[in-house]
Amino acid sequence: MNLHFKNRIALFNTVAAAITMLVVFAAVYAVVYITTYRHLDSNILVERAELFSQISTVGDSLVFSLNAEWEEMEHNRAEVDPIFLQMVDDRGTVIFHSRNLENDKLQFADSLTEELFFNVEFNGKKIRQGQFPIKTEGGKIIGQLDIGISQVDSILILTNLRNTFFAAFPLMLLFFYGVTSLVASRSIAPVKQLIAYAEKMNYNNIDPRLPLPVHHDEIYHLTTTINALLERIETGRSREKQITADISHELRTPLTSIKGTLEVLIRKTREPQQYEEKVRQVIHEVDSINHIINQLLYLARLDSGNLSIVKKPVNLYDMLLAVKNRWRLQMNSKQMILKLDIPQDTVVQADFGLLEMIMENLVSNAVKYGYKQGQLVCNWQADTGILSISDNGPGIPQEHLPHIFNRFYRVDVPGSTLVQSTGLGLYIVKMLAGIQGIQIQADSQINRGTQFHLHFNG
Repeated sequence: MNLHFKNRIALFNTVAAAITMLVVFAAVYAVVYITTYRHLDSNILVERAELFSQISTVGDSLVFSLNAEWEEMEHNRAEVDPIFLQMVDDRGTVIFHSRNLENDKLQFADSLTEELFFNVEFNGKKIRQGQFPIKTEGGKIIGQLDIGISQVDSILILTNLRNTFFAAFPLMLLFFYGVTSLVASRSIAPVKQLIAYAEKMNYNNIDPRLPLPVHHDEIYHLTTTINALLERIETGRSREKQITADISHELRTPLTSIKGTLEVLIRKTREPQQYEEKVRQVIHEVDSINHIINQLLYLARLDSGNLSIVKKPVNLYDMLLAVKNRWRLQMNSKQMILKLDIPQDTVVQADFGLLEMIMENLVSNAVKYGYKQGQLVCNWQADTGILSISDNGPGIPQEHLPHIFNRFYRVDVPGSTLVQSTGLGLYIVKMLAGIQGIQIQADSQINRGTQFHLHFNG
């Protein structure tokens, strides 16, 4: 069933109302039904008390007098609310009946030991009948008294009650559905307004923010949540635009350098030493491009969840020594020193390729942001299984420290305005460490350097 939201609300509420009305009607009808028949039984008992006062026994015989109570009009006529009387002895012989019975008989029990009330049809009419045993002083049953009262009024009341309900029930449901639909339409008006505003938005324009409803209800909370989401999208979009521009610039810079170097080389014949120098420059620029591409590839693999992990023993000293050799040219240009305070037999359980990527990013950050003639120290604490990579560079301001592992987050470190960064390195480090069960944390002080601590769990 393809219904609008307001119509579904109205339908569900109408169904709930219908069930409620049925339950209430059933309860009311039951109360009226029970009350009506109790009233009839009460009238029968009143009649019984009056009649039993006129009945006596002599031995095993019945003695009764036809006084005014037995000759009342309601016992003689059958037209208006008649009361039927009948007396039967212990042999089942009718020894008395009221005149309105004429030649008919009320139903009676062959053996009656206690009072009994039931409904019966008599001459096409429904009556309520009571049967009462007549006992001697010794407790012997010597007959029974049957009293019948017309149910016309009771049946009329119950029939009118049923007809009224069945006639009013569909009308009440239609009315309730209409009212509920109207109320639901007014209730979801703020949602429609949100939809209208949201339809005007696109990737390039998510302003203005959605207007906040007057009432601080669930819709208000939904609106604030959506606005917060739009704010995050806008922030992320701005960062991605900036990162795209930065990545384009970082790729363009080495490509331009490579192109320029090659153009210079082909202008004229040069000495072999000059070719070697220019080739080293080209290799360095290619390494920079490769580093950026590797970061983007790792990011794509992390986002897709297709990154496989193979943990095995990894010699930490040999890995960091290889990283040191790969960054030797850059460190030499800044006269930096990388000190490995790690026993040569240090082994950790990790994925070799992922751990190497972590070390590459941490070392590259230290080299890019570090001061000239700076020092980078890699220290291993065997008792705690912690590898610390520390530098004595410019440090990271404390307000930025909690966010440095966020995606596309960059920090403008004083004195390093010429350093180009995508803001992906530390995010990748955090993700690669996490999927290997390695905990990483950072400490930093301005002008004293930064320390990254990797906690290996074995």
